[in-house]
Amino acid sequence: MSKAGKPKKGCEGFQRPSHRQPGRSGRRRALVLGFVHLLIAGHLLHWWITGSTLSPIEPSESMYTLENGEVNAGFIFFILAIRSTAILGRWFCGWACHMVALQDLCAWMMKKIGITPRPFRSRLLGLIPFFLAFYMFLWPTVKRWTFPWLENMVPTWLDFFTPVQAWRGFSNHLFVDDFWATFPSWIVAIPFFFICGFVVVYLLGAKGFCTYGCPYGAFFNAADRVSPLRIVADMSLCESCGLCTANCTSNVQISKEIKVHQQVVDPGCMKCLDCVDVCPNGVLSFGIGEPGILANKKSPEARKVSRKSNLSWVGEISVSILFILSWFAWRGVYEQIPLLMATGIALTVTFLSWKSFQLLTEKDVSLQQQPLRRSGKYSIAGYVTLALTILTLGVTASAGQTRWQMRQASLQMEAASVNLDDVLLPGRPPLPLKVQESALQAITHLTSLLSWTRGGEALLEPSGTKLAERLGYMYAVAGQLDQAKEWWDSALQQTLVPGHDLILRLGQLIEKTEGPGELALWLDRSREEWGLLPALVTLRGVLGQKQAIAAAQSGQPLAAARHLEALIPWVGESPGLLDDLQQLLEAGGETERAQAVREQIRKINLQN
Repeated sequence: MSKAGKPKKGCEGFQRPSHRQPGRSGRRRALVLGFVHLLIAGHLLHWWITGSTLSPIEPSESMYTLENGEVNAGFIFFILAIRSTAILGRWFCGWACHMVALQDLCAWMMKKIGITPRPFRSRLLGLIPFFLAFYMFLWPTVKRWTFPWLENMVPTWLDFFTPVQAWRGFSNHLFVDDFWATFPSWIVAIPFFFICGFVVVYLLGAKGFCTYGCPYGAFFNAADRVSPLRIVADMSLCESCGLCTANCTSNVQISKEIKVHQQVVDPGCMKCLDCVDVCPNGVLSFGIGEPGILANKKSPEARKVSRKSNLSWVGEISVSILFILSWFAWRGVYEQIPLLMATGIALTVTFLSWKSFQLLTEKDVSLQQQPLRRSGKYSIAGYVTLALTILTLGVTASAGQTRWQMRQASLQMEAASVNLDDVLLPGRPPLPLKVQESALQAITHLTSLLSWTRGGEALLEPSGTKLAERLGYMYAVAGQLDQAKEWWDSALQQTLVPGHDLILRLGQLIEKTEGPGELALWLDRSREEWGLLPALVTLRGVLGQKQAIAAAQSGQPLAAARHLEALIPWVGESPGLLDDLQQLLEAGGETERAQAVREQIRKINLQN
């Protein structure tokens, strides 16, 4: 007990011993996390200079190992991090994670302007990392083991899921040429860092994304439970001031835990040591204790400290349902929003909706020390919060609508999937009416995926030319070749280097609708723009051969020779081509030119 008239130890006014320096671990941790980012920059620089480097050292890369058998550096690193956590405790999150560094930076910047993010506490939302971990790392294996059996039982139900990838065994993917292939584009990455950094930290607390959105933390959570190293307490020195809990950014109720267990057993503790620094009496330290899984069962007195929540159970269930709906609305929408960004957005929508519900039902409401409503009167910040909630819910509803349209489009495209040779090459029978009807329905859904600026319903579109190419594909299957050409032309205008299939199909369509002469002109223009792309060479070679054969069969060997000569700038002076040219020239009476071609063939053979 503190003496009357003097501040209680640990509270404002109490002087720390001179040997205890507040924030020393925080500064060390900032240096370590800064060094981690230097290593990341060095990794990127090595790839940029050499064109090939070690595969990304990122836990998410483990998905490709577990689903496709691609053993990469990220998988090996993740395994080592989990094993070290089982010994040292959950150190990786606090001392090596770039997302923790981002959140710490955001929290530090907010404190500089007088905002100290307080943690939001929820029991059910705290399970999100475990469900995400299952979805990312275990679900592919579960699908591979169970879907072949379930397919015989409930085949239509499985249509909702993506197909099971055939297991090809493990393969070496430790080095890659395209370092950024598995990461989102910059246009997605920048909003991701803003949402999962500033927004989530402000709304949910300094480690809000770690607590409610990080799937890797679920594995570290489990490994920490068996670790013998943790934050331990000398309770003979404790004055129960509560500073440790107040300064914990990991949402851990330290003061309660050390009172019950004489150590911190919550696996959410990231061993950042902020609580050790802030303790005025040196109660806390990092050392050997009992594994958390044993401490929680030690005795009736050493019961697990119940997790606090800002919500009633009705509130918990309500926000959980809203999170799930929001997450499914954003997951993969526009084929650009990755899983973790969808999680950050869904957490934001969920929290704002809960806070707005409070605003509408309670007279006194605040957010991070900012009054939103006092004695029934709304502040400007309160109106802004309501407006942001309406906006985010509206955008989420739009994303959900787009996701539904994407799903319906995929189903109809699958029903209308045919080899376009059956549409674009001559002499093929017409497609079944049912296939054409599915293509028309797919067009309806695909058109709705256009951005609202182009007459669709979506806020954004899939990146690149995917949507335009798919619309062209479906219009071709539906027999509307003019519209197919418009969309494929649009796709060509949107890309610097078009894909092989796009060029090939557009070339076939031009030949079918406008004739070989227009195709030849289009190919020449395309060569000037993109060079000798393989698809262009293939189309020109097939066209030249068909023209030459047709001319030869109609008794015009010199015309056939001209068609073969036109191929030389495309395919080069191959002996086979020159031999055919020489024979056609002789048949047409051009003996001198035929002799020159024979001499050319002889020189090429001598060089080879």
